Amino acid sequence: MYWSLITQLNKKGLIIILFKSFFFIYYLYIAVISYGNIYLDGIGISASQIGYMVSTARAISILILPIWGLAADYFGATKQILKLVVFGTILSLLAFPQSEVYWIIFIIYILFIIFEAPIVSLSDALVLNHLKDDSDQYGRFRSWGSIGYMVAVIPVGFMIEKTSARNIFFLGALVMLIALINIFKLPEGGRSVKIAKITDFKLILKNQKLFKFLLFTFFLQVPLIANFTYYPIFFKSLGGGETLLGIALLLGAGSELIVFQKSTFFFKKFDLKFILLISAISFSIRWGLIGFFPSISILVLTQLFHSLTFALFHVTAVRHISSLVGIDFQATGQNLYASTIALSTVAGSLLGGVVYDHLGGDSLYLIGSFISISAGIIYFYYLNKKEAPAKARA
Repeated sequence: MYWSLITQLNKKGLIIILFKSFFFIYYLYIAVISYGNIYLDGIGISASQIGYMVSTARAISILILPIWGLAADYFGATKQILKLVVFGTILSLLAFPQSEVYWIIFIIYILFIIFEAPIVSLSDALVLNHLKDDSDQYGRFRSWGSIGYMVAVIPVGFMIEKTSARNIFFLGALVMLIALINIFKLPEGGRSVKIAKITDFKLILKNQKLFKFLLFTFFLQVPLIANFTYYPIFFKSLGGGETLLGIALLLGAGSELIVFQKSTFFFKKFDLKFILLISAISFSIRWGLIGFFPSISILVLTQLFHSLTFALFHVTAVRHISSLVGIDFQATGQNLYASTIALSTVAGSLLGGVVYDHLGGDSLYLIGSFISISAGIIYFYYLNKKEAPAKARA
């Protein structure tokens, strides 16, 4: 009944619905798995152990992610590889509750990250291939992810509070199964030019603008990843429960939804350098407030900064990288972006765990505030300096 009704719509409208549905379903899953570290903490795994496990898995994914992207672009098989990694993610999720032994969970987590890490970049590549020159519309698709996250995050927190945190893995696997079914209906990413040789990808690796942007991304993402990793643990240490944590995460998702929906406003009103500076300053303020005033109320309210921090930066980064790499290298470009975030995860999780265990959560956030503002000012100066000769010649 559902699919017969959908197929009555025109092809373009059908594709739009399919992509928005995928984002909605996938971020239902993200809402579920965002409580994962509470489960790990509950079975006795320390912040440092979590950091070491996450950083090791992400270090491996740095090598694996570009391979996923290269294969997707080289063979024109982005959709097929996306189905493969989602299926692998489902199996990994079902393996987690089978043991509470640290080294076994460690191995499962590595397999989980190898499959789960490329999902966002591959799905983004499919969307960007569909949008082509209208990449500034990406935020309207991604906003459905925020809606999905908002729908699930509080009920999942309540469920964990009333039952057991281990249930998130079964629920997550079920949601990802629905996402996998949805992927079968998505169009394959097309290319206007067939890539004949693997050496053609050297064009991307020699792109200096891309390299410097990814370097900036690395430093801006390190504190954000540390926050994603240790925010739930810090929240509980200050006396917050899972339901209230869900409300805090809901505020973040609600605020990011506004930016995703109105991202074209920023692109029309501001230059790239000012958008990135706004995001970096907002990151610094967000982490600084938590570091100087660590309390449940501040942890909840600063989630409103998620709009000008994560959301504004992400939608800008996806669009900017798309323009830097061109239509033939979308999966490669987005997976290089994902690899950079993976590298940030290694640093943010490993060093963040050490800082959290030895200096406390407030120190972790103060250091993050300093890193964010420093990265923002330095990259803004670089973009300004790069523009100066061009204006002089004009």
